[in-house]
Amino acid sequence: MFFSVIIPTYNRAHLILTTIKSVLAQSYTNYEIIVVDNASTDNTLEILQPYLAQANISLIAHPVNMERAVSRNAGFDAAKGGYVTLLDSDDVLYSNCLQDAYNYHTQNPTIHFYHCNFEYINEAGKVTHKGATHNVTNPFQTLAQGNYISNIGVFIKTEIAQNVRVDETPILIGTEDYDFVMRLLYKCKQIGYINKTNCAVLEHPQRTVITHDFELIEQRITYFVHKQINSNLFDGEYAPYKQDFIVNNYLYICGAAAIRQRTAKAFSYLFKAFVANPFVLFKIKFAHHFLVIIKYIIK
Repeated sequence: MFFSVIIPTYNRAHLILTTIKSVLAQSYTNYEIIVVDNASTDNTLEILQPYLAQANISLIAHPVNMERAVSRNAGFDAAKGGYVTLLDSDDVLYSNCLQDAYNYHTQNPTIHFYHCNFEYINEAGKVTHKGATHNVTNPFQTLAQGNYISNIGVFIKTEIAQNVRVDETPILIGTEDYDFVMRLLYKCKQIGYINKTNCAVLEHPQRTVITHDFELIEQRITYFVHKQINSNLFDGEYAPYKQDFIVNNYLYICGAAAIRQRTAKAFSYLFKAFVANPFVLFKIKFAHHFLVIIKYIIK
């Protein structure tokens, strides 16, 4: 078995079969599906029962909602395939996704972390917009400036995913993906890229979106920044981009404050970004955040 497709879910009975069927329709068939249910209160488990009779589909049922990080790690630990890929229970793979991923591996057997493009679709299946496409020359620099890797369409050697793991610290919820990708790159040293759009994120009214109040965002990003810069990540390949990392996260908090009309906080983090790297004053992103603050002052 080559791929383990890990599908964490919570109350997605009306959507999860579309997700599972998109995997079952793959042109490449050497895979397993691991569904990790987080104590759904709808009829998700009932919907899944007919599919669990198939040899390549298994279920991990948590007695309580363990959140995404725990669910993903549970999937990693249960995986029998050589590579794992994460798929939310309201997203889909296009039919050649796994075949193209396998072909990429056979052509690049020393690359253990790679991804393809994705797009956004509505409930009618119509493409609403494309996800960002990135074939970067310096992934360490690019990641220090912001997370450009989505969870969907990412393939990771199983033993590496099991070793790196998603951080289960509750305060990181909403930023655990960025943290995971940064540590994966540090471990793998390179990110492979398949320049094909092979999967889609479904936009729908119930889609989970992190909408924390400002204090929680500030705590989360502050924790994340301190965690990263005090780890060994910035002793290695990330080291030249430490200022970029700090500045971009300060600007993120600045923007979160601005749109909530927390003007004093917004200016405070804009100033912190300047102190971290005075040259940011000449960057478009600095001017952009300043204008966002002004926009919400006069709104």
